[in-house]
Amino acid sequence: MSQLPSAEDFKKLSHELKDLLREERRKKDVGKYLSLGALAKIKNVGRLIVIGDLHGDYGSLMKILSETGLNSKIPEDTVVVFLGDYIDRGYESPHVIYEVFKLKLREPSSIVLLRGNHEGPPELPVYPHDFPLHLNRIYREQWREVYDAIASCFNYLYACAILEGTLFMVHGGIPTETKKLEDLINANNEIALLEELLWNDPMNEIGKAPSPRGAGYLFGPDITESFLKAIEVKVVIRSHEPCNEGYEVLHNGRLITIFSRKGPPYFNSYGAYLDIHEPAKSEDAHQIVSKYAKRF
Repeated sequence: MSQLPSAEDFKKLSHELKDLLREERRKKDVGKYLSLGALAKIKNVGRLIVIGDLHGDYGSLMKILSETGLNSKIPEDTVVVFLGDYIDRGYESPHVIYEVFKLKLREPSSIVLLRGNHEGPPELPVYPHDFPLHLNRIYREQWREVYDAIASCFNYLYACAILEGTLFMVHGGIPTETKKLEDLINANNEIALLEELLWNDPMNEIGKAPSPRGAGYLFGPDITESFLKAIEVKVVIRSHEPCNEGYEVLHNGRLITIFSRKGPPYFNSYGAYLDIHEPAKSEDAHQIVSKYAKRF
């Protein structure tokens, strides 16, 4: 496990990240993707790596970075999308968020950071939220300043990402009513829409239903099909739910759940991530996971 910086250096790093994310919104063309409010529109790249929930699992993060070569210079044809939930439920949450922030600052045009429900706004609280406890353990009386600096970045994380014609990526799920990409651009300022993107889960039944989580909805394969047709992509990639095998395909091959944390408190047998080559040629979820899902 890496050494964490001092409280002052962690705050400085967080402020630098927030400034970088603000600048992305201002200039819009980041290089490998377009920054359109809460939506990141990824250009046609040769390789797309997608990492699901980490929840403070530093070991899994380091394994993924090592296996994919992300510890060194990221190639020009590669983009990495993190699907959120970097913190909570894990003893090493401070280490995970620190490494992810460092990676984004080191390779700004190659890394797309989505927000999960555990990086949501105060209006959408989560439980457990033990990240402050781990910061307090490390930084003592300075924990609140470090926490506030880190949390100030969350509203500048993207709510979703798209690779045009192929993939829609989000932490929780697709919105049950919205059918236009233009609406997603303002998602960080529209609480009802943001709640669905961060909290929704797929179900096998048709239609939608209240979520047992107490936030968001359950959505059926008909809603997935309608949304993908409207935005002209083929597959949803999301996280938010543990999978014993590390990934799961649902909704007639139109949706993938990918989960990168391994072990307690979920005790899933495998964590997984996607390392997709020529992502623009992806056809359906079964083809993607059979060729590009990496389990550990």
